[in-house]
Amino acid sequence: MEAKQHPELLMAAREGDLARLTHLLGNGHAMLQPVRAVPGVVVNMEATVDAIGMDVAMDVELNKILHVVASSGDGPNFLESARLVYGKASHLLDACNAKGDTPVHSAARAGMVEMVSQLIRLARDEGGGDRVKAVLRKQNQQGETALHDALRLADRRTVEAMVGRLTAADDQLARVPPADGASPLYLAILMGHDDIAEQLHHKDEGLSYSGPDGQNALHAAVLRSARMTNNLLEWNKDLRTQGDRTKGSTPLHFAASCGFVRQVRSLVNADKSLVYQSDQDGSFPIHLAAVGRRNDVVCELLRKCPDCAKLRDARGRTFLHIAAQDRDGEIFRFALPFLQGNSRFASIINMQDDDGNTGLHLAVLVRAMQPFLSMLADKDVVLNIPNIAQRTALDLARSRLPSGVIFGRDPSDTIHSLLKVAGGRYGARTGNHDYCRYGNQEEHIKDSTPTIGVVSALLVTITFAAAFTVPGGYRADGTPVLAASYSFQAFIIANNIALLCASMATISLMYAGITTVDIRTRTHAFVLSVFFLNSSARSLAGAFAFGMYAALAPVAHGPAVVTWVCMATSLLDVPWFACKMSTPQLLNRVGFRKWMLMFAASVLGPLFGPLWPWVVIGGFLVYSKIYGIH
Repeated sequence: MEAKQHPELLMAAREGDLARLTHLLGNGHAMLQPVRAVPGVVVNMEATVDAIGMDVAMDVELNKILHVVASSGDGPNFLESARLVYGKASHLLDACNAKGDTPVHSAARAGMVEMVSQLIRLARDEGGGDRVKAVLRKQNQQGETALHDALRLADRRTVEAMVGRLTAADDQLARVPPADGASPLYLAILMGHDDIAEQLHHKDEGLSYSGPDGQNALHAAVLRSARMTNNLLEWNKDLRTQGDRTKGSTPLHFAASCGFVRQVRSLVNADKSLVYQSDQDGSFPIHLAAVGRRNDVVCELLRKCPDCAKLRDARGRTFLHIAAQDRDGEIFRFALPFLQGNSRFASIINMQDDDGNTGLHLAVLVRAMQPFLSMLADKDVVLNIPNIAQRTALDLARSRLPSGVIFGRDPSDTIHSLLKVAGGRYGARTGNHDYCRYGNQEEHIKDSTPTIGVVSALLVTITFAAAFTVPGGYRADGTPVLAASYSFQAFIIANNIALLCASMATISLMYAGITTVDIRTRTHAFVLSVFFLNSSARSLAGAFAFGMYAALAPVAHGPAVVTWVCMATSLLDVPWFACKMSTPQLLNRVGFRKWMLMFAASVLGPLFGPLWPWVVIGGFLVYSKIYGIH
């Protein structure tokens, strides 16, 4: 028989229409009979409604009139309606709907504080305190009581009032453990209700601390509140060592991975052995802090327990192996001062994982420049330790060299060069096998040639046109008006250099694009074209600045100076690039004299390369100043 729902009865229940509800329920003559559930059978119960002369079939699982009344309102009419329905069928007080919720669940979830009190009074009138506990402790399909629903309410005042009513009726309600979920204490902490969590513990010190997936309330506390973390450490010392079922992570693992330093400090102060407890993957809290780049947590753990730096995970890695792969290098910058004061620092920094890789190997593999430079600067770091494959850091650096055409310095190229200068050696197996850097450069040249060709042709056109449209114009005899000024002479020199470099870039690009030319020659020609194109653009910027100054300086000195300032901003990349090439980290390892030679080669070279047109122009101006202009 298909279950039916009487729309008028439901409407009256939702609106708290006491008169209509009384009428529909037969003025006290209708009988709502309880039925027994039979496994595998959908059970219905019939309500005889004498006033309208029809039967209303009410589904035991879906249509609970008391549920509807309890969740619909909190006023006097609703409270009296609940008493009316209860009077017709008292068994509905703890009857469950399809989700296992009782009317108390429904009222608590809806935030109906007075309705919860009314249901508690009905239960007490029926059977005293035992009946109240039976009703309030009934769990739904998620294993939760009405107290859980109360803790999830949005309004804090309503939460406090609801929890107060429930726990006043049953002070051990927070002791009821869920089947496999959060206890009321866990949920209160997770929702940020610290005061309520303290009240729950104050009412019943034997309350449940359990959480989902084998967690406990301390797992939630370290993620939400330092205050509750300290409380739980006092209330229950066993919580701190318990791991969850997913990975065996303790509360310290949670706090370390999320970077909550205050909670980490509280846990370590309570029990230092927690630092040495691993999860199911073999990872210790310091490993998780390193993975999450939690620099403050790493430093705190090293400060409290320096020996934790030697802890290895399931792959044999220390936290430094993980930190070495962080390209920002922040953990090294913060953690190394703690380790360098440790007499066993050398053994820690040179530890090998299960593959035989040290932190230096891993930094080279992922091209993490900052960790690499930090390790290179320290003499305790051994450069030539071979891994299981008998490959040193220099071998790995060579294997990471780019095979295509590179203009400027690639990180892998820089790492390889610095290792060689610092004394790095190749491993026994690789020896001096030739490394070819001309793998897929043909594709790179093919992809880049059109762009460079268009730019070089455009620069040739601009510089050629500028030679015949000089600033200031011409006199009647065809000579330039500003020919006698130094700025005009510098304009001519800069424009000539720009035209020369643009032409050389075009010619070099022609050789680079011819497939019958040897690939090595094409590669060099391509790099030259980029170099000349860069020089042409900088010379053209100088020609513009000198030309504008020559035309504006006699009549508008301010705008002329502004032109120079704007032009100078185009050169800011040169000192930045030169600074990037400096390597002060090598000073401790190679000595001052050798380092100065390297500094001159690595810094002055990048400075002179882009700025050589300006050196030529400046030399011309000095010559003109000394010997005059003819």
